[in-house]
Amino acid sequence: MEYYKRASLSLPEDFEQREVALHTFDGVMVRHLAVSSEDELRKLIISKRAAHVYISTASYDRPDAPRMDEKGWRRADLQFDIDVDHFEGCEGMYVICEDSVVPSKEAEGNCSKPLPIVSKHCIYRGLEEAEKLVKVLKRYFGIEESNIEVHFSGNRGFHVIARNTPYDDQGSDVRREMVDFITGNHLNLDLCTKSNCLIPSPEDPGWRGRLGEALRRLLPSGVSTWGEVNVDPEELISKAILIAKIDVDEQVTVDTSRLLRVPGSLHGKSGLRVTKVKGSFKYGPHLSPFYKIPIEVRSLFNMDIEVLGKRINLKKDERAELDGAIAVFLATKSLVEIIRSKRQLSYSAS
Repeated sequence: MEYYKRASLSLPEDFEQREVALHTFDGVMVRHLAVSSEDELRKLIISKRAAHVYISTASYDRPDAPRMDEKGWRRADLQFDIDVDHFEGCEGMYVICEDSVVPSKEAEGNCSKPLPIVSKHCIYRGLEEAEKLVKVLKRYFGIEESNIEVHFSGNRGFHVIARNTPYDDQGSDVRREMVDFITGNHLNLDLCTKSNCLIPSPEDPGWRGRLGEALRRLLPSGVSTWGEVNVDPEELISKAILIAKIDVDEQVTVDTSRLLRVPGSLHGKSGLRVTKVKGSFKYGPHLSPFYKIPIEVRSLFNMDIEVLGKRINLKKDERAELDGAIAVFLATKSLVEIIRSKRQLSYSAS
């Protein structure tokens, strides 16, 4: 809790009209709270010993009303969740087999489900999807880039938030239509693929334009008709659709009273900060406030694994001094037990 005494928490402008929710280390979800200042939120987090900190995407007349139908819904941000463990090959790098943590592809016998640890490659794939989504929101929904934020969730994904848009007061039906367009749900493109038919262009409207953007990456420059292509058009179109689609969690977007992780807060399942992505983003231990704080741990398993871009090799019951970011990350995955910090904690608050 020491971290939150100085941590910078990024709240929306109308945060006083939003519900605050906390998930404590004891596993209790505390909802229907409201705060009038960042400092008040900070004190609330500390007093409740919160592992996760949320604020609603919706604004209300009475955000602290105990029932949703009493809050007085005003409007809601557009929120999109991109979870990288939904991508093929990103389900989890490791499993536990008896006393050892082993790569998922080498698992044999009675092993656990994949551990919630993904590679840097998968994190960056998630960021690419988020950036692709930002472009779709700008071009096809007319949302200004200045009204869009991308947040690293602090664990295995990204959130894309759009505020002050023409869709603020729209309900679930409109938001579901947006999701269908973004993900390509119910897509039914009737394309002519005869030799004299034009290949979709990035300048075309709607999904034809999105397909044209993807096809430009797959085809030689300068081709305009299918007769100039030596590959089966249907095969190319299938590949282009996969490139153009964006995998977002539909339920998150259509829910007009969703909770959003507060940037600057810590994700209780990783110890990493929820971080606004501005410009370049680098995944690694520096995202933790425990970075460069030596912490002694006892390993609960044999392991030779990659964590936050670092290689960790430990034997079961071995004691070792690790960088605090790695130690806390492994502890949140129940792979090590924290013994003590080697020096007085001095968190980086930003």
